[in-house]
Amino acid sequence: MITALKPIELGGIRIGDGYPKICVPIVARSEEDVFANVQRIVDEAARCEAEYEGKRLDIIEFRADYFDMVTNKTVLIETLKKVKEIIGERLLLFTYRSEEEGGNLRHDRAENMIDDIYEWVIEKEAADIIDIELLQGNYYVVRTASKAHDKGIKVIMSYHNFEETPHDDEIIEKLRNMEVLGADILKIAAMPKNEFDVRRLMELNEYAITGKLKGYPITHPVVTMSMGDIGKVSRISGKKTGSAITFAYVGEESAPGQLNLEEMFKELQLSD
Repeated sequence: MITALKPIELGGIRIGDGYPKICVPIVARSEEDVFANVQRIVDEAARCEAEYEGKRLDIIEFRADYFDMVTNKTVLIETLKKVKEIIGERLLLFTYRSEEEGGNLRHDRAENMIDDIYEWVIEKEAADIIDIELLQGNYYVVRTASKAHDKGIKVIMSYHNFEETPHDDEIIEKLRNMEVLGADILKIAAMPKNEFDVRRLMELNEYAITGKLKGYPITHPVVTMSMGDIGKVSRISGKKTGSAITFAYVGEESAPGQLNLEEMFKELQLSD
């Protein structure tokens, strides 16, 4: 079991403590579908938690790039508040994934309103964690992360590559930039071309949080995953690699290679 140098604690949940936390996304278009989807997730989580003792769904992700009313401040905030009521003590992660990084582009206006959308969520403290894409630019990333921290909201800084798994040096540079720019959790997801790419990313996660990287140690929790079928092993190996969060699905997957929630519980139990 590999622990980050600085695990973060939020709502009694420790991220980076050596046990990968499970996150399931909400992917729904309408308010009605959002509430139905999140209730289905909570019900399935309760069933799985009863069957697989010691395992828990800790985080639910609101994928705002799927939500038709994302540019309506009142509707968005009220929807998030209702979601928080339904999920109870579980953490709520807010994500607007850009088209360039695999998002579900349905809103011509939303791509130009990212600043406003995140401002609304932060101002109203409508999520426990927000996801900020590293490639949005240093000024935007630092400013948004700082505002989130002022409100007690944690920040996942992320980079997604659906074409390839970058070279080691590029991955390490991105992780270090995320720390410098104010991330609480560092996330990289990449598409492997072969099993070597999968092993390489898994090993980099381990090296990053055990101080084996030369020059500049990574101190915050790191999340890495190889996408697609050959990358599935990376999603269930967090205790070995130190990857702090893994993503599963209930209903509709939000990224290639995700396991459904029951499969995730089963695989993590087998790895104990």
